[in-house]
Amino acid sequence: MLLVWVCALAGVASAAEPSQVQLNSDEQAWLDANRGKAFSVGFDPFAGLDYFEFRGQPNGLLPALIEDIEAQLGLKLVPVMSKAWDDAYTRFVAGQIDILYGVNATPERSRIMWFTRPVWKYPYNMYALKASSVQTLGDLDGKQVGFIRNDFVVQQLYREFPNIHLQSLEFDSQELGLQALEAGLIDGFVTAGAGVEYDFIYTRPKVALVAQIRSITSDMTMAVARDRELLGRVLDRYIDQRSTAIRVMKRNAESLYNRKTLRLNEAELRWLEQKGTAAVGVAEDYLPFDHYSQGEYRGIAGEMLKRIGDSVGIRFKVVSGSFSEIMDQARRGGVDVVNMAKTEDRLKDFFFPHAISTERDIIVGLKTSAPVQDVYGLEGKRVAVIDGFWHEEYLRKNLKNAQIVKTPDIMASLQLVREANVDYVIENPTVVEFYINGLGYTDVVKRGNTSKDSFVYFGVTRRQPELASIMDKVIPLIDFEDAKYAGIQSVPALDNEANRRLLMLVLVLVVALLGILLLVIKVVRNLAEQKSRAQFLTERENLLYTDALTGFFNRNYLSQKASHGVAGAYPQALVVADVNNLKQINDSYGHAAGDALLVSFTSLVRQQWPQGHFFRLGGDEFLIMLPGTDATRAQADIAALSARCQQTSYLVAHGESAQPNAAMGYAIRNSAEVPLAGCIAEADQRMYQAKALMKKRRSDDLQVGAATVPL
Repeated sequence: MLLVWVCALAGVASAAEPSQVQLNSDEQAWLDANRGKAFSVGFDPFAGLDYFEFRGQPNGLLPALIEDIEAQLGLKLVPVMSKAWDDAYTRFVAGQIDILYGVNATPERSRIMWFTRPVWKYPYNMYALKASSVQTLGDLDGKQVGFIRNDFVVQQLYREFPNIHLQSLEFDSQELGLQALEAGLIDGFVTAGAGVEYDFIYTRPKVALVAQIRSITSDMTMAVARDRELLGRVLDRYIDQRSTAIRVMKRNAESLYNRKTLRLNEAELRWLEQKGTAAVGVAEDYLPFDHYSQGEYRGIAGEMLKRIGDSVGIRFKVVSGSFSEIMDQARRGGVDVVNMAKTEDRLKDFFFPHAISTERDIIVGLKTSAPVQDVYGLEGKRVAVIDGFWHEEYLRKNLKNAQIVKTPDIMASLQLVREANVDYVIENPTVVEFYINGLGYTDVVKRGNTSKDSFVYFGVTRRQPELASIMDKVIPLIDFEDAKYAGIQSVPALDNEANRRLLMLVLVLVVALLGILLLVIKVVRNLAEQKSRAQFLTERENLLYTDALTGFFNRNYLSQKASHGVAGAYPQALVVADVNNLKQINDSYGHAAGDALLVSFTSLVRQQWPQGHFFRLGGDEFLIMLPGTDATRAQADIAALSARCQQTSYLVAHGESAQPNAAMGYAIRNSAEVPLAGCIAEADQRMYQAKALMKKRRSDDLQVGAATVPL
């Protein structure tokens, strides 16, 4: 009757709750045609948390999936018990089973099977005897290794790790493989996880979980025959869209499986079912073990407690406060669990399950401090102790003259050591390492060990014996090193003193560099402004003192800058030149031709006297100052310039050219005392004499020839 009622209730729930799985038209049509039809499901009967019996009832992820699939899709899936995985696989291939659960896709299998996405993935585990030399996967090279028959990992292991060569033996079940391992017939055994690792470790004390091969996973797919692809697609849609619900199913299955694995008694199971909640007290930060943040218990102890709770389904609520406050609440019944050391006095009020850390406390001091042989070496020494910790009681019982200095926390204790206000500190090695490395203390080191049981425990109030016994069974199954790593990542980093000093130095350097940069910018800007001003003045001076057409200095420059002449070797020759026929060229061919005449002549002047100083005194009148030139040299140079003019022509119009020509006179200035104006006047007079002589020799009429116009 009970079974009929449960089935009816499930049917009502299925009818009342419409499917949330979205299908396409083809999939929906197939589902409508097959709703209510039974499909058989084959699976590994030794698949750990996927399928197991607990309290006489089938449980696990697969039964939960089957129930949810029927509620969501209306498909009736019927699990078929097999002798072993190989039996289920063989029957599926023979067409005797509709769906095969937990089979990895391979190229060979894909020829006959259609695979859904994995419901879950479990890493493969490698087991060996604790007493053997096998500590890593590589240690199995050349050795005999056991596998489940037809498990794809047999071939996949060779692909993933080609440098390892194994002698493989296959077994029909995990039980047979583990028996062979314990008997020494094989050196290692590789099989999928799925929670069975807890069962193996708990029931077989000689066996150790050596490694998890995370690169190879057992994919819990739902495979169907290739001609039933629509069935597979409907199941794949379900897996994709119900991932959150599947995660909850998996967590619940894991909790029940661990309760089975740990052989919890009825009192413990009743406590989990009826209560299942405990208050844990978190004292002020004791990094990296204890850290309270936003209502969460973090750190190594917090991570261990979380894994304990997840393993069997205990819900922990967090209470924070100082250690003394937490202890008071625990004694009054407000707190059930506290991270603490085990002492004789505390045994009156607390149970102590297995230690979560089996490190013994160490003694630390300065590098210059003397080594200490156990706690007895602290006789007469000043020792820092955190207020409320067990160390005070321990020291007072073992030392005649215990000089104890109480501190609020470990940082204060370490600071007293560094300042030489105490000689030593007793502390857990993980805690000391975390603070010394985190704070950058290079002067504090280990100076001795203690022989006292200073392990880290969760003390459980004696009001909760079932909780204490459950935790005592769970703790040995949890990988402390893995939890330690995760716990340390969850606590805040310390303010490293060396880094802080380095940061300050970097900040000072950055500020100095910024100052230098600003100064450089200012200097560069000033230089740019000065250059700009100088360039402006230069350009202004050029406009004031330079003739734009010829580039010669103008009369302004002569009167203001060179009124006393140009410095240079004496004697100096002053040559005055008057270009002939400029007006005729302008009138006949335009001012551009006249400008060309002046440019042509001044170019010849520069060629003749590269050392000279040149001035344009008027429209066609020029002055040339020649340092280190006497009368003989001046006369010769004037004649040479005239010859250059006769040999030079320039275009004045299309097909017509002309020759530059000038009347020139000179004067010699023998010293700076000789007035410049007088010398210029003398040269000017000679220039007019030369011009008059030239007029007698040729006519001023411009004769335009086919090739040249003589000037």
